[in-house]
Amino acid sequence: MKRIEILNFKSPNRAPLKVEGFLFGEESSGPSVAIVGAMSGDHINQLYVASRLVDYLRQKEEEGKITGKILVIPAVNTYALNMGETFWPLDKTDINMMFPGYAQGETTQRIAAKLFESLQGYDYGIILEGRRDQGMCLPYVKLIQSGYEDMDSARDLGMRFIHFRPYSPIETVMLQYNWQLWGTKALSIVFGKNGSIDPLSSGDVHGALVRFMVKRKMLNTSIFDGFSSNIIAPENITILKAPCAGIFDSLVACGVSVEKGDVLGRITDALSGEKLENVIAPIDGVVTCQYANPLIFQNSIAFRIASVESKL
Repeated sequence: MKRIEILNFKSPNRAPLKVEGFLFGEESSGPSVAIVGAMSGDHINQLYVASRLVDYLRQKEEEGKITGKILVIPAVNTYALNMGETFWPLDKTDINMMFPGYAQGETTQRIAAKLFESLQGYDYGIILEGRRDQGMCLPYVKLIQSGYEDMDSARDLGMRFIHFRPYSPIETVMLQYNWQLWGTKALSIVFGKNGSIDPLSSGDVHGALVRFMVKRKMLNTSIFDGFSSNIIAPENITILKAPCAGIFDSLVACGVSVEKGDVLGRITDALSGEKLENVIAPIDGVVTCQYANPLIFQNSIAFRIASVESKL
């Protein structure tokens, strides 16, 4: 294992911002992958999975099991992690909205530029992402249709769902899109609840990463096969919004199969305790995401359900 410095920016009022990566199989001529962890300060689960993976790969390297080149960068936005912030603490900008970066620009643009430079030349790229809302979700692969995506490598993760959809204009400044344009078969794994560690989902993602490296000939070990991934398009996702505000009580967990008419959750008056509304499943499917806070606002997304057939 080689511990490498990705970037080091001096600060006028605190210790320098240092981003480090862990490189395994540096001299290998086999396939290569780079794995990027927490880019936001509340992506604790992503940091946890990446750091756990570093320790796992260190042991496998000692056993002579590394057959490819593997780079793991557990955290990018260490300032935000240390200060309990979501975005860059000084100007509240999102590093994952700054790619491919600009070496002479604002701080987050320069961070993105240095990070992007270090990620060039890898065959595969995996980004560990948290949700961008107050939800928790079943771990899934996010693969955007840039024209450079690779479905076969996404399937090798063996995860239950692959959300395959066209990119939106805002995603042209995100890492996955730009990484794909520069020739790396990049994808994201979205999982967990921001600000916390979920042992179940983190274990699933760790297993998926190991499975990927085994199938892509970067790691010589044994692992169980995963799922035959279901490809989910945007039209296969039904969004259920809260009809009113109040205390939200979910009656199902992510990954549970539901039928049309099932009661998925209830909303009660925060002061009187009176039941206000039930949240009812409008279709058959699998709950992939749910609202993760006890207090919900009207029209907040309470659940997402993935269905087999496209909605009419």
